[in-house]
Amino acid sequence: MRLLMTAAFIAASVPAFAADVATPKISFQPQVKGTACLKRETLAMIDELVAKIGPIQITSTCGGRHARRSQHYSGKAIDFRPLATSPRKAAAAARSLESVGGVGTYSNGLVHVDVGERELSWHGHKRAKRRYAQAR
Repeated sequence: MRLLMTAAFIAASVPAFAADVATPKISFQPQVKGTACLKRETLAMIDELVAKIGPIQITSTCGGRHARRSQHYSGKAIDFRPLATSPRKAAAAARSLESVGGVGTYSNGLVHVDVGERELSWHGHKRAKRRYAQAR
């Protein structure tokens, strides 16, 4: 019984992203190696986003191919697939969060969020020229 109580106390005191372990509300595609490369503000934004829209599957963090000056390379962005809502509703919810800077959607159902400066929202095709939808 004492062991069970100790385990519960430790689990409650450890942040969601400690030791790079996925929480039940966050899953990763196989190419994503975890969240170790992400900034603290990005991790906080992910927690806030999951609390608002439900479970997500992270498809990209810092690795992979991105635009030349992408927020991904500095640990300030993720791409994800919402699992409990539509990409459109997930993007709208992300735009409403104070911690989110840029929000983008792809035609394949992925959503991009970053903690950079609040500038543009966009919709475009993956690896294609993006159309800018609105300036903030």
